[in-house]
Amino acid sequence: MGERGRLVTYNIRKGKGAAGRERQITALGRALESHKLDVVLCQEVFHTRTPGASQSALLAQALDMRAYYEPNKQRRIGHHGNATFTRLAVERLKNYDISTNRIERRGALYLKLQLGSRPLHILNVHLGLNERQRITQISRIETIIALSCASDDAVILAGDFNDWTRRLDSLITHGLAFQNAFAHLRRAESSTWHARRPLFNLDRVYVRNVTVRRTRRLNGHPWRDLSDHLPLWVELEI
Repeated sequence: MGERGRLVTYNIRKGKGAAGRERQITALGRALESHKLDVVLCQEVFHTRTPGASQSALLAQALDMRAYYEPNKQRRIGHHGNATFTRLAVERLKNYDISTNRIERRGALYLKLQLGSRPLHILNVHLGLNERQRITQISRIETIIALSCASDDAVILAGDFNDWTRRLDSLITHGLAFQNAFAHLRRAESSTWHARRPLFNLDRVYVRNVTVRRTRRLNGHPWRDLSDHLPLWVELEI
């Protein structure tokens, strides 16, 4: 048997909740912690410029993990980006700017982890709203993977792909030789947006040289209120 781990990817909508008004970070952290995870990938994590605990720090405390956060979008009141949380040893960290214009800033947060005795490469991504943007961003991610990972290394590519047309799926599975961890489910069973009536499969988990043991879309209470996205949960083995 290889090394096993549990991972979640989740767009947390800056902690605003499904309605876009409420501050849900504390409740969100508690809900994630109950699943005893090894790695948590979050998108749209917000840091205010005013003094006080950042969202990544609050989530790290709730999860009892270390936070690795990098901003993508700078605003007058603060900035937001991707954050990866884990207790596993981190050998390398780098945030890649995959933006295609100056307005819509996007990033791919890369970590090389150690799962037991084995390396595990993880890319936490949030892609653009325009299809042409997303295709360009996947090409850039392919270059990142080629430069960072050996062909037989375990790699996870996950996050918010904003791909409601599913055009990217074949580019990633055929072009980059990944497996969609949720491909065995009907579309209605893997849709993640909107959390209160999920119609689109925007969030994905892709794996390469990794065995997917179990998958779940976390649905219902409390997830329908914590963000406009639903999280995806995966148990994996390398």
